[in-house]
Amino acid sequence: MSRRPVPLAAVISLLGLVCLPAFGQIPGHVSSPEDVLSDSNITVHIFGPDHAPLKQMAFVTLFQKGSTMPLGTIMTTVSSEAVISGMPGYGPYTVKVSSKGYTTESKDFEYNASSGRVYVDVTLHLLSDGKPVPNLEPPLSAQAQEHVQKGLAAMQSRKFQEAQAEFQAAWKEAPQNADVCYLLGAAYQKSGNFTEARKYLEMSNSIDPDYVQSLVAIGQLHDQLKEYQAAIPPLEKATALDGKEWLARWVLADAYLRTGQYDKALADARSAVELGNGAADKAELIEGQALALLGRREEAVKALESFLHDVPDDPAAPAVRNMIAKLQSAAPAAPHPH
Repeated sequence: MSRRPVPLAAVISLLGLVCLPAFGQIPGHVSSPEDVLSDSNITVHIFGPDHAPLKQMAFVTLFQKGSTMPLGTIMTTVSSEAVISGMPGYGPYTVKVSSKGYTTESKDFEYNASSGRVYVDVTLHLLSDGKPVPNLEPPLSAQAQEHVQKGLAAMQSRKFQEAQAEFQAAWKEAPQNADVCYLLGAAYQKSGNFTEARKYLEMSNSIDPDYVQSLVAIGQLHDQLKEYQAAIPPLEKATALDGKEWLARWVLADAYLRTGQYDKALADARSAVELGNGAADKAELIEGQALALLGRREEAVKALESFLHDVPDDPAAPAVRNMIAKLQSAAPAAPHPH
């Protein structure tokens, strides 16, 4: 049951807790030493439910494990293979693979000095009705595909203006392609141009209202702009369409938390952690905050301690330790009214 929206910082202040960094503002950097890949790379093989290579376009996104901020995205066509090079450093990573008509799947892997070439196999499964979704959009021309691949490479190198130029060229070739609109919006979003990001992400969503990645990006955009109430509908739809979309649940949990819907925030934070298989351990922070705001202090302490155990080097760790100390020293309080 939802309640009247209450500013999170104000509620935490009233409870005497520590105001933690806003979701999405904690940088997701690889803290281990940098390296340069030469003959090393990460090869992701994508399979369909029949265990055969997936013969349709898919997006392969790389994350530092425990971060919502993508390090780069590669689009496959019919090769069912993505090769990621230029890793930013050693450490644990997560690849997230999505394709229309299939559930989003993630796989964790470790990249270190002895890894050499890393092979990651990811199997996609059909959405709940068990039927492939026909792709009604015309296939991209070779020229448009070339611009898209160049744009994705630029995104991976954090050359966002270059990526925007490439995706703009692809969009001129295929203005009614939802994938191209999504990528163009994502490029603007990464560079902080939220006006243009909103324009193209909404365009993608109007072309394909059930495009999960566009819905997630729109929700993230609203969350970044602190438009928390507006973030909820697209994220709720994304999670309804794809029950394994852990990133959508993570951002949704944040939006619920910041609009005073603590029970929902708790449920989605827990789902994000479970579905992310390590990729969304930082959502334990939202879980702990929601429990604290519900007056369930012992459970909050356990959740926050799990966060410190799973993500010990997170920049929020000192604030979380302080929050735990305050929770443990505070007098018992009645649960937040429903």
